[in-house]
Amino acid sequence: MEFQSCFDIIGPIMVGPSSSHTAGVVSIGKFIYELLGNGPEEARIVFYDSFAETYQGHGTDKALIGGLLGWNTDDPRIKHSLEWAKKEGMDYRFEFAEECKDYDHPNITFVTAKWENLVVEVGGVSLGGGLSKIFMINGVNVDIRLSAGDNFAALARHYQPKRKQLMGAK
Repeated sequence: MEFQSCFDIIGPIMVGPSSSHTAGVVSIGKFIYELLGNGPEEARIVFYDSFAETYQGHGTDKALIGGLLGWNTDDPRIKHSLEWAKKEGMDYRFEFAEECKDYDHPNITFVTAKWENLVVEVGGVSLGGGLSKIFMINGVNVDIRLSAGDNFAALARHYQPKRKQLMGAK
């Protein structure tokens, strides 16, 4: 069972319209923000199934970008996150697919994000009620449950890839 209390079902305080397609997705983006230690310079976002069909109408695109900018689920700037991302210099692109063969759920995204010399690929699923789960980081299966009130920095710290020294740097 994914839900721990009635408050998980009701969902978090958030910018709407959907706890699955907005709040849960903000959490996935914010986890990636913390994993990188900053907002990405580049992001390739693949939406599957339900996300691919309704991403603009439910604000899934804006929610994920808002999370990648480090914002919380209740941040009113989420409504304009695409414009904020451009101002911040984030180069992002959305791609769409019908089904994800790696994970069976309608609310799936894979994000490849780059900041400086660090690149991460993260698979996430929004479970409903503002809950989400990270199920893959850089090809490794993980099971990280997220909700709006979590300390994303502490969660991500455990999974942060080691930064590689740039070629020729001393």
